[in-house]
Amino acid sequence: MRRIVIAFIFILLYSSANQSIANLADTEDNFARGTAFLNEDKYEKALQSFISLINEEQFAPELFLQMGNAHYRLQDIGSAALSYRRALLLKSSLLEARQNLTLIKKRVEFVDAESLESHQILTSSNESFISTLLAIGLWLIGIGITLIILKIRYRKSAFTLLFIGALCASFSAVLSRAKDSTRPDPRTNIVTKNNTTARTAPAQSASKIITLPPGSSVILISERDAWSYVKLPKELHGWVTTESIESLWPYNPEFSD
Repeated sequence: MRRIVIAFIFILLYSSANQSIANLADTEDNFARGTAFLNEDKYEKALQSFISLINEEQFAPELFLQMGNAHYRLQDIGSAALSYRRALLLKSSLLEARQNLTLIKKRVEFVDAESLESHQILTSSNESFISTLLAIGLWLIGIGITLIILKIRYRKSAFTLLFIGALCASFSAVLSRAKDSTRPDPRTNIVTKNNTTARTAPAQSASKIITLPPGSSVILISERDAWSYVKLPKELHGWVTTESIESLWPYNPEFSD
């Protein structure tokens, strides 16, 4: 019976690995296809390929970088800035995204309600280490449990493996939790439309507070139909049209907690 269980576990792991490899190949194909469209100046088709990856929750800094490039060449400055900001959230050291965002800022002079310079969803310096540590912990736990089930000698060694594995997994969880503190306010939204104006009331006839160039960031406080009440730069508050802003990072449910 024990052998059947172990064989089933190995078959399950093998099938899972094959499926992961197939999914990775599909992802790489879609990204390569989108990049090819981008190089051929077929920007709309490039975006379709990239968005299909986003819909599959395949997030990567390079993906958002290429989306930003496609939006920029379509003269959609707000969406380009949003994509570059998302790329930098995933990898703050992505030089091309930072340079492109800086160029947009110089061009349109966008403003931020809160600085986003130091924020990341996944810190590039810790992401790899945390993943590796968790993998090691899970492998040690798995080996320890297997040794106990098979009643192989050196039970003390098996329990030692379980203990070390649990420590590694726990430490990776602590580090993962700590890096969450680098995340920006989940209510952060980016202005994606041109000619966006913050007003004193939810009406076009209301007095103007400030003009928000595309790429500007605001903090969403509440929504009222076609209008949203937001925190603006310089501790100001006002109303903007809901269609003119888009969440900085709407994809990961954990991020919005």
